[in-house]
Amino acid sequence: MDLNAAVRCACLSITLVFASSLHAQSSPQIAVVNLRLAIASTAEGKQALAEFDNRFAARQKEIDEINRKIDDIAKQFQDKQSTWSDEQKAKAQVEGQRLTRILNRKQAEYQEDRNSAKEDIIQTIGSKLVPIVDRYARENNLGTVMDSSAPGTPLIFVAPTVDITEAVTRLYDQAHPSRSAAAAPAKSAPPAAKPVPTKP
Repeated sequence: MDLNAAVRCACLSITLVFASSLHAQSSPQIAVVNLRLAIASTAEGKQALAEFDNRFAARQKEIDEINRKIDDIAKQFQDKQSTWSDEQKAKAQVEGQRLTRILNRKQAEYQEDRNSAKEDIIQTIGSKLVPIVDRYARENNLGTVMDSSAPGTPLIFVAPTVDITEAVTRLYDQAHPSRSAAAAPAKSAPPAAKPVPTKP
């Protein structure tokens, strides 16, 4: 290859590398966000989940108490089977069956109400989080943002550099501070001490 051909080849290589670099900088990128984690990590989400746990604590305690009664009846039935009369055994079985029906009904209602309440939290915060993700994507030249928490999302590996969960969570807290933070009164300066009158 003569010198001129070598120079032309080198120039062509530099041009291709430069063009490739420009294309990489200007082409929209792909990012990943874990929407469910982001929702739970926002200040509003943490507060909502704390209220959620308090809301269902009493019902969980009631279910635990019914479970304890059923276990007590089963233990008594086993321990005293040789000394109990047929009437006592029948009475214990009827009571155990009654409590079991109550337990099954309360557990089903409890789980249904929990799922519904949790879905309300996700929908309420999620409806405000998605526009923030959209804005972040536009401002950072992201062509595609995938939700890694969605069932069936085809992800095998996600590099930390393309995970924007923390970034959008921070932006959400700035745009939508939690009720407790918004309601917290600003600390005012203590009142000035009144001068003590002196006796004439």
